[in-house]
Amino acid sequence: MLPLPETYLRSPCEVKAMDNKPILTGYLDSTADNEIQIVNKSDPLPVVHCNTTVRISIFNSTLGFRVLVGKVYLSTPEFIRISDVQSEADYEKRNFFRVRVDLTAEVLPEDDNGNVHREEPPVPVKIRDLSLSGLYFKSTIKLETGNRLSVRLKLYDSVVSISCKIVRKLVVERAQEDGYGCEFLQNSGPTFDLLCKYLFECQREQIRMMKENQL
Repeated sequence: MLPLPETYLRSPCEVKAMDNKPILTGYLDSTADNEIQIVNKSDPLPVVHCNTTVRISIFNSTLGFRVLVGKVYLSTPEFIRISDVQSEADYEKRNFFRVRVDLTAEVLPEDDNGNVHREEPPVPVKIRDLSLSGLYFKSTIKLETGNRLSVRLKLYDSVVSISCKIVRKLVVERAQEDGYGCEFLQNSGPTFDLLCKYLFECQREQIRMMKENQL
């Protein structure tokens, strides 16, 4: 979370669904490492389902207007506690142009300085999910959370290399492949311009197919 200064406390807030449908209004009561709590002493608050993703607008005449996104952790008529709070910009970045794909690629281990271990043979992987902020792949090779990798994949007529770090591991029992969620360690430059173009075309094609299937 991007921490909020204590001077934001008691600022008026508005909580909306991700489609901008209003849910409740109140005042910022407390903040923690990645949580905020909102209260309204005038009226009972509506109870919101746990894990609902919401958008929080915070108004402060001195510090300015802030928009955050988080998940409902606890909701009662007296207060709502929202966790996994992050700026709306960071949230949108993580979810920007996320598409399902079926790509073959290779990965090589990197050290903490981003140097590729070229003495080791590349590991083939299958990329199943791709965005400007990261990817999800499956592999028969056992890897661990925190490992840094250089991913080499073909986009159009170019082979690009992208540095990433494993942030999530999904072990599938009785399956030969495990799943790995990775975040990119950089997201700018010509490589990501090319990736953005590719993702946009994939998303446009998937939307077109969905519309055709609805006819």
